[in-house]
Amino acid sequence: MKATKVGKFRTILPQILACVAKNLILMDIGMSIVFPSIVIPILQGTDPERRERDGLTFTDVQASWFGSLAFIFQPIGCILSGWITERVGRKRAMIFVNFPHIIAWLLLHFATSVEEMYAAAIILGLGVGFMETPVISYIGEICQPSIRGILTATTGVAATLGYSIVYLLGSVTNWRNAALVCFATPILTILAILFLPDSPIWLISRHREEEALRSLQWLRGWVPRQNVQEEFQQLRKFHSTKKDEKQEYRLFNKSTLKPFFIVTMFFVFTQMSGLAGMRPYLVQIFHTYQVPVDPNWATVIVGLLKLSGNICCMISIRFLGKRRIILISTAGVAISCLSIGFYAFLNLPHGISSFDQNSRVENPQGIYPLIGFFILSFLTSFGIAPLPWVLLSEILPFRSRGLTSGISAAINYILVFVAAKTYLNLERGLSLHGVIWLYASVGAIAFIFHFFLMPETEDRSLEEIEQHFTTQKITNIHIQKITKYSTCTQKDESLPLA
Repeated sequence: MKATKVGKFRTILPQILACVAKNLILMDIGMSIVFPSIVIPILQGTDPERRERDGLTFTDVQASWFGSLAFIFQPIGCILSGWITERVGRKRAMIFVNFPHIIAWLLLHFATSVEEMYAAAIILGLGVGFMETPVISYIGEICQPSIRGILTATTGVAATLGYSIVYLLGSVTNWRNAALVCFATPILTILAILFLPDSPIWLISRHREEEALRSLQWLRGWVPRQNVQEEFQQLRKFHSTKKDEKQEYRLFNKSTLKPFFIVTMFFVFTQMSGLAGMRPYLVQIFHTYQVPVDPNWATVIVGLLKLSGNICCMISIRFLGKRRIILISTAGVAISCLSIGFYAFLNLPHGISSFDQNSRVENPQGIYPLIGFFILSFLTSFGIAPLPWVLLSEILPFRSRGLTSGISAAINYILVFVAAKTYLNLERGLSLHGVIWLYASVGAIAFIFHFFLMPETEDRSLEEIEQHFTTQKITNIHIQKITKYSTCTQKDESLPLA
């Protein structure tokens, strides 16, 4: 029988719907990451207009731990997530990972002690770690190459939407009610994911070929079997080729180490430059710079600009490519941090700390650093924040994707913990302008790294990308656009990625 002709919109619609459902998980991750930023100023007392009324307070050290504790437990969740995802499948894993957050949000809402706040932060951290691998694996495996870049870029939009929602909740209600609103997100996520099919290539790897075929029918526009037979056979051939390889799979082989090194260094540069270290303390930093708007509302604008940056990234990927976006974002972040640091050096008292309750200064020109922070927020989300997660779903080989993406995400969250936990000591040791200049210097190094080592992967099939890292050196970094191929298409001669 001949294949039934289906319009382009119908073909991509189910992939979009699957991506939207999956992105609810990313929105919950975004909420959990920035939640300390609306809690710390109130419990620490740096925002005197919004003090906690039931006696729960933080010291500087306790605030530092609450702002960073979740991140040190996220790697544990990431590593376990990779193991779970490979065994139970992407869909079931995306359902199971919501339960830790259901518990954590309720615990935050009813918390009466610092210990309970710590426990909630730990559970949130484990939950975020659990969420990473199934999300990364799923979207990369279900999408066609022509739209994979755009849809994977929406992960950043979803996470930033979570940031914006929490910042907004912190401005219009207390943090306990905000936690209760966040509690609804994992519930909605479970309901949405129940309607999705599992990854076709994972189903084939588990010899569930009939389910894999039905999954492809759903994902390509609810089409008859004959419409997806060719792609289904290509996926079977791809899996059989990998299965029949004489050399037993090793984690530390050429096709894994190259992309693993690139994406890990990307995470290092992302977390050690820009906003990552400052994020839990933005409200009090804005107080110190004496910005001309309520610092809580300033964080709302930051969240909206981050959301705008992610949307611009998603739109721009098709015609700019990932590599150009990374270079623009990295250079912009370095320059923004350099300028914000210079402003603090020239205008704020020497040795001033955002952790001091009396850190406010009369500074009628605080609009300039505020604009600098706004630009920094936009450029961070335009490239360096979302794109390492996009690359995780593309450049890691299928046979190691679950494990290596979990390890990469674990390393990322260790770095987030280090960035957040060391910020207090860095600021007091280097001063406010010094720590921001440190972030600027890391951004400059990142630009050099990406310029020489980052290949372009836009509009390439997963098989072509894997073949590149197996056979090619990562030296030349410019490519030409090529004809769009189906996921995992086999070719006699693979075109180079770089």
